[in-house]
Amino acid sequence: MTSKYEALVIDIDEVVEDAIVLLVDGVTVKCFASYCPLDIRVGGRYEVEFEMVLPDGDCVVASQEAGVGVEMVGLGFSCIISGYLDGGTFRSFVDFTDQGLHYEYPQFNEKHVKITVDRLDVSF
Repeated sequence: MTSKYEALVIDIDEVVEDAIVLLVDGVTVKCFASYCPLDIRVGGRYEVEFEMVLPDGDCVVASQEAGVGVEMVGLGFSCIISGYLDGGTFRSFVDFTDQGLHYEYPQFNEKHVKITVDRLDVSF
């Protein structure tokens, strides 16, 4: 089951309209709008769902830090998400479920980790 979160739209890229910067629970993140049937406007608040698009190969490493957050990598959509792998749920600025991380990386279960993702998809 995917959880929904309230997000404030900070910016919509003028060139790549699917590139949207959101503020969610105090965390700013650049996302790819994979599903957007609404007319989205800067300054608007919307209910959204997130999904991580993982790269091929290893993307999870242990973290010494207990915090949550997002660090953008370069100018594209790639980012590093910090959080806690709690069984089938990766707990960060939002909870990511159904990613299968606990099967592929059982050694990181119940640990703080950083996950490198190709992009974060957001559905409005």
